[in-house]
Amino acid sequence: MSDNYAIINSSNIVTDVTIWDGNTENWSPPSGFTCIGMGTFPVGIGMTYNSGGVGIGTTSACKWIG
Repeated sequence: MSDNYAIINSSNIVTDVTIWDGNTENWSPPSGFTCIGMGTFPVGIGMTYNSGGVGIGTTSACKWIG
């Protein structure tokens, strides 16, 4: 089963999105990037990943900042 993932860089900015099964034996994000499950939230390139509720320079309770 595959899910939607956001590919984020070291600054927590979404650089791409992909459909992936999460199995790193089949594929893994490039060095310096991380994949985060998007769930059902509409995530787009350029958004900021905000796992702790505080984004870079912005305070928000949202997981993804547009």
